[in-house]
Amino acid sequence: MGIVIRQSLKSSAVAYIGVGLGVINQLFISTKFLSPEQIGLSRILLENSIMFAAFAHIGTPFIADKFFSRFRDDDRYHHGFMVWLLAMPLVGCTLAGGLYFVFESQIINYFAERSPLLVHYHILVVPITIFWVYVIVLEAYSRNNNRVVVPTFVREVYARIVMMILTLLFGFGWFSFDWFVYLSVAMYGSCAVVLLFYIKHLGKFYWSFEFFSTLTPRLFKEMMGYGLTIFLGGAGASVLLLIDRTMLAGQASLSAAGIFIIATYIATTIEIPRKSLTQITIPFLTAAIKDNDWAKVQAIHQKTALHQLLAGGLVFLLIWVNINGIFALLPKGDIYNQGKTVVLLLSLAKLFDMAAGMSSEIIMYSRFFRYTTFFVLGMAALCIAANRFLIPIYQINGAAFATAATTLVYSLTRMGFVWHKFGLIPYTTKAVQVLAIFVLVFLTVNWLPVFDGSVWPVLFSISYKSLIIIVLCCIFILKLNISEEVNGLWKTAIDRYLEK
Repeated sequence: MGIVIRQSLKSSAVAYIGVGLGVINQLFISTKFLSPEQIGLSRILLENSIMFAAFAHIGTPFIADKFFSRFRDDDRYHHGFMVWLLAMPLVGCTLAGGLYFVFESQIINYFAERSPLLVHYHILVVPITIFWVYVIVLEAYSRNNNRVVVPTFVREVYARIVMMILTLLFGFGWFSFDWFVYLSVAMYGSCAVVLLFYIKHLGKFYWSFEFFSTLTPRLFKEMMGYGLTIFLGGAGASVLLLIDRTMLAGQASLSAAGIFIIATYIATTIEIPRKSLTQITIPFLTAAIKDNDWAKVQAIHQKTALHQLLAGGLVFLLIWVNINGIFALLPKGDIYNQGKTVVLLLSLAKLFDMAAGMSSEIIMYSRFFRYTTFFVLGMAALCIAANRFLIPIYQINGAAFATAATTLVYSLTRMGFVWHKFGLIPYTTKAVQVLAIFVLVFLTVNWLPVFDGSVWPVLFSISYKSLIIIVLCCIFILKLNISEEVNGLWKTAIDRYLEK
């Protein structure tokens, strides 16, 4: 597990650089130069594409995670597995594109009254979907070749730098909003191209068609049965995560969606450690499940839950203690401050979900993988129903309530299933200690004075409170030996420093 923590920390570091860039772009540059309606448009185009991509890849990334180990052989070019990975999404993208055009009139009618600007650009969802599918697939191939840092860099840093440049150029009047949107689409395509060149640089771009000649009908049926079942669950998960802002655009306005998106962006920063930790842990988890080593699965499950709670809880404290200062610093902060409740509800729901460990992955890579589809589709339907009911009444807070409640139900369902079928639980007594630490630190820092007014007092207030939170959390976590891995990394860092 130590190697997992080290590699995930590298990926997390890159991801948080991306978060920093995203904070600058989304919270300051975009809010400065784009209207809430334009922010809503640009994000909904991407996020709708992510939802459609979850259908269009027809389970290819999940198949790569589960079956790549059977084909791993550099001397035989992984038996042509990469060519198959590139070919399969073509089928899915063709089907998804066809369905989109079949239901195009219904899509237009849904947004025409309250979000007419979205109707003008809706067709761009198709090319972005294709680009995003290949970003996901190439990330899966890199991940299974034990490379996660550069793909994380491309998605989290490169894409954000380009978007920042495009937003600034639009804000300075170098081109129209039309060109801003079209160049944004081209940027997503460039992400896939960069990943292809990276894989070629690694020497892993194996152009072999052996896979198609050696694939047995039995193995093909097994792979496709698994992939098609899991991809429905993945698609449902994307709907669960992203449908709220789309429904806000259809039932409220693009401006409401833009405010909600900014608040959601703040809340989702707590999930960065989970993304990187899960990516690097999946191969270890799948190997343990394959070997029926459930003691190891339990250890991975609990340690992952603990470290996700540690990292996510720390970020949550940093956000919520400083939430008023954060909105005060935003351009048009009086508008985006309407999303404060959204930040709280979604942050707490996401933190609870992170503390559930690897419940989803355990189900997904076990013999009960089909249940993933049932759970996610059920939760997606619940999320849609809750949003449809609550948005007309409470607007953006209604969308937050709906998403947070659905997330909690989904987490409890997964944890309950894993406990019932495998006897595995994500929590240890260490988790209780972590929660006690966070409550104590919050109560301590909450009594400190707040400086407001102009920019510099607000920045000072955020800085000194954040520093105190980090120092106090680190002291308690290290002194109480909450995590052997964290203490080990700290000791290694101190020893290396002393050697210098």
